[in-house]
Formats: sequence, C-alpha cells, structure tokens
Amino acid sequence: MSHHLLKRFTPGERLFHWVNMFTFIFLTLTGLGLYAKSFFGLTGLFGGIDISTVIHHWAGVLFIGTTMVIFIQWIKDITAPGDDTVGSVLKGYLDPSFKAPPSGKFNAGQKVAGWVALILGLFMAGTGLAMWFPFQLSQGLQQWMYFLHNLGFIMFMGFIMIHAYLGTVGVPGTWRAMSRGTVTKAWAEKHHAKWDAEEA
Repeated sequence: MSHHLLKRFTPGERLFHWVNMFTFIFLTLTGLGLYAKSFFGLTGLFGGIDISTVIHHWAGVLFIGTTMVIFIQWIKDITAPGDDTVGSVLKGYLDPSFKAPPSGKFNAGQKVAGWVALILGLFMAGTGLAMWFPFQLSQGLQQWMYFLHNLGFIMFMGFIMIHAYLGTVGVPGTWRAMSRGTVTKAWAEKHHAKWDAEEA
C-alpha cells in the first residue's frame, strides 16, 4: 500500500514550473555574463553580448510570467490555513525524529516560499524593467536599480539553491512530484498527512 501513487501536480503545473526553471538558468548565465568581466565568457554561449542582452530581457519576461501563473495555480493551497508552522517544519527537516503537525498540500515553509518567489520575482522584474529602459530615470536612481537588481539576484539564488536541495536530495521522494507528477502514499503520509487524508 505504501507504494500506491497519488497525483500531486498536473501536467500544466509541471510545465510552467519547468519553463520557469529553465528561464531562471538562462537569466543566470546571461546575467552573469553581462554583469562582470570575470564572467564575460558566458556571453559567448549565446552569440555575444548583444544577443545575450536580448535573451536576458525576454527570458525575464517569460520568467515573471510563469512565476505569476504558478502562483495563481497554487494560490488556494498557499493561502490555506494549517496547523503547522515554519518553525515546526524546520525542526522536522533538522530532526527526523520530530513529528510536525500534519500539513495540507503545502506545509508552512512551502507556503512562505511561494510568497518569497512571487515577491522576489516582482522585485527583479521591477528593477530589471528600469534597467531595460534606462533613460526614464535619473542617473542616481538608475545606479540604485543596478544595485538592487544585483542584490535581488543574490537573494534569489540563495532561495533557489535551498528550494532545489529540498526538492531533490534533501527530502527523498519529492523529485518525482515534479518529474512525474506523482508521489508515493508513504511520502504523502510522512510529509503531508492532512493532504494525504483529503486525497484518500
């Protein structure tokens, strides 16, 4: 019974997540190439600085678009009340013997992550748009946009690294949720017992 599979994400949810992930990779590679001389060689992967700039701009549009779609797809689950807390979720990650309160489709940490992804995405979009059309702002404000965009990237990269870790090796069995759309009954019972009961 523990190997019984439950459907966790629809093909549409997975599609937008994968597009979102690949556009983030393109944004990272092109952005680093445009940002610093030490990474300038990355622009050669895309045909030079001019093409890298175009790719970076439009990948940004696609990224924020898919981020918005993903948030809308999951807003019901992200805003659903729950008995668990971010603290209990973190303790559960750090101490396997600790039994956190049962969570719904998303636990408290994942709900916070959803909001963080949206806010950081909008932040990057806003600062990036200001950089895309530089003559609409004063020189001083424009420099601030570059600084804030770079700061946002550092925060976003840290967030993505944690998200990627927890979605793969950090929580075994989670990867198949996005790669195949299903999870095992045992995984659901362990990590999202409330959701598992609702799906039964």
